[in-house]
Amino acid sequence: MLVPSPTVAVLRSHASCRDYTAEPIPEATLLDLVRAAQQAPTDATGQLYSVVRVKDSALRAEFAALCGGQDFVKQAPEAFVVLLDARRLRLLLESRGETYGMRTFVALLFGITDAALFAQSLVVASESLGYGTCYLGSVQNNARAIARLLGLPSGVVPLFGLTMGRPASSGAPKPRTPTRLVLHTDRYADPSPTDLAETFDVMAKATRSGDWLNPIRKYFATGGIMDGREEEFFHLLVDQGFPPDGPA
Repeated sequence: MLVPSPTVAVLRSHASCRDYTAEPIPEATLLDLVRAAQQAPTDATGQLYSVVRVKDSALRAEFAALCGGQDFVKQAPEAFVVLLDARRLRLLLESRGETYGMRTFVALLFGITDAALFAQSLVVASESLGYGTCYLGSVQNNARAIARLLGLPSGVVPLFGLTMGRPASSGAPKPRTPTRLVLHTDRYADPSPTDLAETFDVMAKATRSGDWLNPIRKYFATGGIMDGREEEFFHLLVDQGFPPDGPA
């Protein structure tokens, strides 16, 4: 039996929030939350991430437009862009006479991991205080324009957005894939046809139509949204100083 835990309860009750009150998050609280999130694990203490707080109202309106014109992005008390940041580490090394030596693929692997761990720690800390959050994958629809909007230099890549505030309304947590298909022991095991059918049944409640194929086809099938983001992400990496390379 699961031992009662406030942290587990927060994780189990997560649902994206797209409806916020106008109540601001106190500055001291926000700084405490960010500082807490900085304690997320990071390989070799590199901390290959930063976050831009989009506070100016005109800038927020432009940012929201680039994220698909979603009203809640403009209205949320706080909005952030989470960044892969290899620039700070390079500058730190160079300030002590060293040469930065991390190449593209490893920088992407560890930078994206660091940024995601930081962001999820920020989400859990925020929700533990009763705030709502929502990730914005829509940043990648216009990532190069967002990089220009925020003045991001070489070595810094926008990954995703995050809104935060006091929920005006809240939804129920969405279902997830059966745990036995996620947790493998000793060897990876492909799901059976029965497992796949069960997953569609379980995830049906996460959709308006009652058919989980609709959203995953829209996003992940050939010609879907993720397919369309491929070229944008490639050019974003080149623009931000991460030209794809290979082993020497």
